[in-house]
Amino acid sequence: ILDATSDISVVSSGGTARASNMCEEPKYDELFHLPHGLEGYYDYEQGMACARKLNKPVFLDIKGHACTNCKVMEKNTWSDPKVLKKLREESVLIALYVDDKTKLAEEDWVTSSFDGKVKNTIGKKNADFQITRFGVNAQPYYVILDHNGELLADPVAFEEDVDKYAAFLDEGISAFKK
Repeated sequence: ILDATSDISVVSSGGTARASNMCEEPKYDELFHLPHGLEGYYDYEQGMACARKLNKPVFLDIKGHACTNCKVMEKNTWSDPKVLKKLREESVLIALYVDDKTKLAEEDWVTSSFDGKVKNTIGKKNADFQITRFGVNAQPYYVILDHNGELLADPVAFEEDVDKYAAFLDEGISAFKK
């Protein structure tokens, strides 16, 4: 159910609407929220499918509920108008929480290729994805990907310098457009 603050826009033939980075209501939308009115997904596969459909790069935000540095980045860096505009308009945002304890439906469980253990919560599945895919277990961790999951720029962790962070976003977005 969409509330009055939801901003899922569709362009109909002959009509115009503000660009949206959303294709459908996100899984786990009732559990997670993004700052600054940003829209995004909380499931990697769903977000990747939308990025393909909209032909936009993926901005992957690997974070945690208890991650102080994640909150600092969102408050001090993401709030900058040039950063916020890029996040809002030029990519599909996927936020993966690595410390969420919500139990997954059994069909969504994964067996880790890293440690061989079954991951049965959202957080364990996302943490395993980060470790297996990027060899890192630290948050925040920001990655820009193409539709095949390939890196478009070197990932960034905690970076409060707005200009450096905006340059990271520009590098990934430019690489995608090539």
